[in-house]
Amino acid sequence: MRTTMLRMPAAFATLALAVLGAVVPATGAHASTASTSSTASSTATASETCENAWRNARNGYLHLYSGYDCGGHLASTATNDPDWGDSSGSVHGVAVGAVKSLLFKASSGLAVELHAGTGYTGSQVCLTRSESYLTELDGAEFPDGTPLDAARSHRWTWASACDDRFPG
Repeated sequence: MRTTMLRMPAAFATLALAVLGAVVPATGAHASTASTSSTASSTATASETCENAWRNARNGYLHLYSGYDCGGHLASTATNDPDWGDSSGSVHGVAVGAVKSLLFKASSGLAVELHAGTGYTGSQVCLTRSESYLTELDGAEFPDGTPLDAARSHRWTWASACDDRFPG
């Protein structure tokens, strides 16, 4: 069985595992990450919060949150957005570093690319259907070392295309 992070470059996957916690195999279970500073009881609460948000989310949407553990909803989008900081598109006015957690509920076969730069430029990572949410982005990085919470754009792609760009 493949793990949820195999589609990302090895450096990002190693760092993400160290910072964000263990990932769940792609068996229909939802990947979650726990804050490295959380106690066991608050980790369970965080997972429950994101799990409830995931259950209530519509297929084909990426949700961005200003707080950890899927709190402080910033935006929901089912379309590409080349600049999260501008005043147009489905994600707008989001400052660099404002996204602290995210939730992704993809339709079968779809994935979303997060890009460090506007206009789908800079370093990128690919989230697939089996990577349901990340409860804390602090400390995680794009392959080039840019903090993951500094993402500036995203676009939808086929999960199979991620396999080509992000070999395991």
